[in-house]
Amino acid sequence: MLAARTLVVITTARLIGTVALALAVVAVGEFVGAPRLYTDTAQLAAGAIAAWACLVVARHRLGIPRSWRRLAAGGLAAWTAVRVWWVVQDAAGHDRLAHPTLFDAGFVVLPACMLIGLLTATRTRPRPIPTSPRRDQVALLIDSVLITGSVLALGWSLIPARTLDVIASWQTLGWWVAAYPIADLVLVTMVVLLLTTRPDSPAGRRPLMLIGAGLVAFGVADSVRLLGLCPAWLETAGHLLGPGCIALAALSPAAPAPTPADRTTTQRDWFHLLLPYVPVLVTGVVLLARTATGHPLTSFQAYLGWLGLGLVVTRQMITILDNTVLLHRVAETQRRLHHQAYHDPLTGLANRALFRERLVLALDANQHLGTPVAVLFADLDDFKLINDTYGHAMGDRVLHAIGERLRASVRPQDLVARLGGDEFAVVLDQSDTVPPTVPRPRGAVSALRRAMGRRRGYVLSAAGIRVSAASRAASRPDGGRRSGDTRPARRRTDFPPAASGSEWAAFPLAPAGSPNHADDSAGSAPAAAGSGSGAASPNTGASSGSVAVPSAAASASAVPSAAASASAVPSAAASASAAPSAAASASAVPSAATSASAAAGPRAAVSSNGAAFPGAGASVNGAGSGGEGWPWVVEAEGVGERVLAALREPYVIDGRSVTVGASIGLVAAEPGDRLSADLLLRRADAAMYAVKRRGKGAMIRYTGPVHGPSADLPQLLAGALSGGSPAAAGFEVHYQPIVRLSDRATVAVEALARWTDPVAGPVHPDVFVTMAERTGLVSAIDDFVLDQACTDAHALAERYGRPIAVHVNVSAGRLGQQGLEDAVDAALTRHALPPDRLVVEITETLRIPDLPRAAAVVERLRARGVRVALDDFGSGYNALAQLHGLAVDTVKLDSTLTDVDTAPERAGTLCRSVLAICADLGITVVGEGIETNERAEALAALGCPLGQGYLFGPPRRLSELDHPNR
Repeated sequence: MLAARTLVVITTARLIGTVALALAVVAVGEFVGAPRLYTDTAQLAAGAIAAWACLVVARHRLGIPRSWRRLAAGGLAAWTAVRVWWVVQDAAGHDRLAHPTLFDAGFVVLPACMLIGLLTATRTRPRPIPTSPRRDQVALLIDSVLITGSVLALGWSLIPARTLDVIASWQTLGWWVAAYPIADLVLVTMVVLLLTTRPDSPAGRRPLMLIGAGLVAFGVADSVRLLGLCPAWLETAGHLLGPGCIALAALSPAAPAPTPADRTTTQRDWFHLLLPYVPVLVTGVVLLARTATGHPLTSFQAYLGWLGLGLVVTRQMITILDNTVLLHRVAETQRRLHHQAYHDPLTGLANRALFRERLVLALDANQHLGTPVAVLFADLDDFKLINDTYGHAMGDRVLHAIGERLRASVRPQDLVARLGGDEFAVVLDQSDTVPPTVPRPRGAVSALRRAMGRRRGYVLSAAGIRVSAASRAASRPDGGRRSGDTRPARRRTDFPPAASGSEWAAFPLAPAGSPNHADDSAGSAPAAAGSGSGAASPNTGASSGSVAVPSAAASASAVPSAAASASAVPSAAASASAAPSAAASASAVPSAATSASAAAGPRAAVSSNGAAFPGAGASVNGAGSGGEGWPWVVEAEGVGERVLAALREPYVIDGRSVTVGASIGLVAAEPGDRLSADLLLRRADAAMYAVKRRGKGAMIRYTGPVHGPSADLPQLLAGALSGGSPAAAGFEVHYQPIVRLSDRATVAVEALARWTDPVAGPVHPDVFVTMAERTGLVSAIDDFVLDQACTDAHALAERYGRPIAVHVNVSAGRLGQQGLEDAVDAALTRHALPPDRLVVEITETLRIPDLPRAAAVVERLRARGVRVALDDFGSGYNALAQLHGLAVDTVKLDSTLTDVDTAPERAGTLCRSVLAICADLGITVVGEGIETNERAEALAALGCPLGQGYLFGPPRRLSELDHPNR
C-alpha cells in the first residue's frame, strides 16, 4: 500500500512538473513575443526528449509493454522529424503552411503508431467476457470510429457556417489538416473505451490515462490549428504537453498482471455493448430534429451516416459471432463440468453420483417394464500394499489400468463406476441385449463331465459344479414344469440349497490368506474352514478332521484339473494323497455328487462327509424363484467371471509386474422385484464382504434375505454396535502377549476385538474393522475394547503375578475428534486402573486427518500418564511423518520390517536404521509378526527389545492364555 501511494505521488509530481515546464515555455514565448522559430524549436525538443525516454524505457520491458513503447518512440521520432523540417523552413523564412509536402506525412505516423499500440493493449486488458483477440481489436476499432463519426456528424451541424466556408476554401490542405484532429479523436475514444470497459488495477490504468491526456493535448492543438478559434499559444501548449504525457506514460513502472473480473463484470460488458450506440442515437435524434426544422443534411453528414450504418452492421455481425462462440464455449464448459461432476478424475469412470442415477433408472425399468438388472461390487484385495511398496503414483496408474480393464470386460451398455479409493461397481441391465451363448467346455472339463454323467444333474463350468434342472425336475410330479406351461424344460444352472441355510452363490476363490492372519479359535481361521473339532493351525488355518483346499484345487467334483478318485476320472490322479494340491478324499466325491448340501466353491474346506462350513466357501442355492429370469442371471455371472479373470492378470507398469486381485459381490434383481438402489448396493456390498471372509479373490452372488453364515455384514454390524452392549451381539476381546526377547517374559498384552455374530458366525477382524471405519462405527469398537481391557487388567495382573500393561488399538481417524480423551479418562476412573498400565496404539488403516491436532491429543494423553504407540510402523499411513509429528512412547514394527530372517541384508538394514532412530528418540520398539525362533533371535541381535507374534502365542480369550513365563 505504501509503495502504491509513493508511485502515485511520484507520477503526480512528474505530471505537475511537465505541465509547469510547458506553461513556462509558452509564457516566455508570449511575454517576449518570440518568433515562430522559438515555438517550433521547443516542440522539436519536447518530441525528441519524449522519443528518447520511450526508447530507453522499452529496453527494460518485455512483451507488449516493450512493444507499445517502441511504437510510441517511432511515432514521436517521425513527429520530431517533421518539426525539424519546420524549423528549417522557419529559419529560411518560408511559409510552411502554404502547401502540404511529403514531410507532413510524418505527422500521420504518430497516430498510426499509437493506434497499433492501443490495439495491442487489448491483449493485456482483455474484455471481462473472453473473445478472440483479433475480433476484440476489430470491435474496438469499429466502436472508436463509430463514436468518432457520430461526434463529427453532430459537431458538423453545430460548427458556424463561416468556419465551414474557411475549411472548404482550403481544399486539399483543409482535408489534410482536418485528418489530424479526427485521428486524435479516434485515439482518445479508444482510450476511453479501454478505461471504461476493461478491468485492471490502478497501476495498469495509470499509463493509459497519461497516454489519453497526451492525445487530448494533441487533439486540442490540432483542432485549434484547424479551426483557428483560439490564440496560437494554445496550439504550442498542446504540442508540448502531448509528447510530455506520452513520455510520462512510458516512464510509469511495470503494472501487475490484470486482476480477474470482479462483480461489476456484467455491468462493464453491458456498458461495452451499449456505449458505441449511444452517440449514434443522440446524433440521429439531433439530425432528425434539424431536418424537421428546415436544415437539410449536407453531403458530409450523409457520408458519415452511410459510414455509421455500415459500421453498425459490421459491429452487429461481430457481436453475433462473439455470441455464437460464447454459446459454444458455455455448452463445452457445461459438458466438461457435467463430466467432472459425474466421472472419476483419475480413471475416467463414472462416479458414485452417476452410478446411483443409472441404477435408479435401471430399477425403475425393472419395476415397470420387467427388465432385469444386476450390480457387481468389486473391492480390490490388499491394494494398500501397492501404495506402500511402490508409492501412490504407481497406485494411481494401476487404478487407471484397472478402469480400462473393467471397461473392456463388460458390455457396451453396462456402466462401470469407481465408488471409492479401491471400490468399483458395475450396473448390468438387459436393454437391447441377447444373452451370449455359453461355450462348450473342452479338455479336462469335458472328460470330467462324461465321467460324472449328465444324468446326475450336474453342469460343470469354469465357475464350479452346478446342479441342473433335470435332477430337480425328476423329483417333482410335474417334471419340473409349472401348471399350464408347455415350454420345454430349461436347464437350471444354479446350486441346490445348502443344509446350513446359506443363500449365496459361490465362485472360484483366490489363494489362501497369509498364515499370519489365521485365527486361533477352532473352525474360524480365515480363508479356510474347520469342522469344529480341534484347534486351527497357525500355518494352514485348517483344523483336524478337515482339509484346507488351495485356490488351484478343490474337491474332485469342483475343479476339473484337481485330483479326483480313480472311480470318477480314470485319467486323473488315483487318490487325493497323490495330489497334495487337490486335497479331496475319495469318499467326498460321491457325497458331493449326490448331496444337495455340498456344492461349495473351490476354496471350501470340505470335511470327510462333504459338508461345507461357515469359515470356508459357502454352499449355494438357486438363481431365483421358479427359474424366471435365469438366462439373465447366467449372463450377469458371465460378466462377473470376465471381470474377475481380467483383474487377476498382472499389470506391467514401467517394467514392473503388479498383480491385484478383487473380491466381487453380485446381486441380481429379477423382473418385478421392488428394490431400492440403496438396498441393491448394500446387498452387493454384503456379498463382497462375504468373499473377503472366505479368502478374497472370488465372486459371490447374493440370492436371499439376511441369514446364513455370510449374511449382510454391514447391516449386522450396524445392528450389533447400535443395539446396546456389543458383548451381547457377539463381540469379545482376545489378548496376545508382548514379550521381552532376551528372556521371553511377557511384559504386556494387546487387546484385540473379535466378533462372532449369531447369524453370520465368526467374522474376520480385517472385515468388520474396515466396515466399521467406512461407516463411522469404529469408535464403538474402540470404546468397547478399551473398557473391557481396563476391566481385565486386574485379572491379567493376577494371572501373571505382576502388573502388566494393556495395549488398546484406536483408529487414527479418531485422533483430534471429541470423545477419545473422555473415553480414556472414564475407563481408567471406572476401573481404578493406573494410567501407566494403558498403552493407546494408533492404527495405520486410516490417515490422521489433522496431524497438529492429533499431536496435541497425544501430548495430553501422555500428560495423564497414558503411553502412546504407533502400530504397524512402516505400512499404511504410519511412517516417518507420523513419527516426526507425534511424540509417542512406543513403535511397533510391521512384519514387513521384521522379516530379517528371510531377507537379512535389505530387511536387516531397514530394521537396524529404524531401531537406531527410535533409540535416539528414546522410543521403545516392538517387533511384530514373529513366528519363528530364527526371526526372534535375529531381531534380538539387532537390538529390538520386545516382540509379538504367533511364536509367543496367538490372540486368545483371557481364560485361554498360556501359562505365563514369569
